[in-house]
Amino acid sequence: MRRLQRRYIYANLEKLDNLVFAYGIDQSDFVHGIKRLPANIVSLVGLDDDEHAVNAHTGLNVINDENEIRRYLLQSHSLPVKWLDYDEVGDLDFLTATEIAELLYLGHMDRPIRSPFNYKLRNHYVFLEQRNGGIKVYFYYISSFSHILSAAIVRHTLAAYRGRRMFMRSLSIPRVPEVILKQLVKLMPDGLFLYFDQAMVRQRQLLVPVHTEMANNDIEVFDPARSEDKLHTHNVATLAFNLVSGEWELQVHDQTAFEDHL
Repeated sequence: MRRLQRRYIYANLEKLDNLVFAYGIDQSDFVHGIKRLPANIVSLVGLDDDEHAVNAHTGLNVINDENEIRRYLLQSHSLPVKWLDYDEVGDLDFLTATEIAELLYLGHMDRPIRSPFNYKLRNHYVFLEQRNGGIKVYFYYISSFSHILSAAIVRHTLAAYRGRRMFMRSLSIPRVPEVILKQLVKLMPDGLFLYFDQAMVRQRQLLVPVHTEMANNDIEVFDPARSEDKLHTHNVATLAFNLVSGEWELQVHDQTAFEDHL
């Protein structure tokens, strides 16, 4: 069975919890897409190095410098990276034993006992990397995800371009316009697929098929290793990048797919 090797983006949204479950999106997309990185993060699992401080009250590793956070998130790690942000350095010291236990449960089970957002920590994100290559991210403001999606699309588009020997010149790819991102996000409750491994070039445009799932698959059990013929998806649009003008366009084939979530 051939692996897709993450040459695609899959994103599913659970609106009730502001939870995004995704493949083909990683921590580098978070770093490059988010408007401002958190000033403080606490690891929900043991870090795979001994460089970072330990909060004495919780016993959890913390990073309290934005530059160090950037470096850590852009590094490769042997273990899944799981963290949440918090507002002030001393906020962790006000957690009760029960709240500390809830953080440990979140890191171990990848889901919260109650809300993923703690009013004492005033966190905006919970980032949970999965062993099978996916990520789960809880967003306090779900609108933040569109900028991360844009960063992932730009990265995959550049990789698809560089993978074609016919193109020798360098290419600068701008962010995806907000109006297109909003359209793509509308598809996420049904499971959004952007198939960069099926991208083609026609009339100086890089064309990426946009699909949704035809069946309501469980967000927790999506398997990226399934072969393509078992992925029951429906082509609803094409994401086009003009290699000459540098402009993005979403060519809609099935308008009803976008109207369902207006």
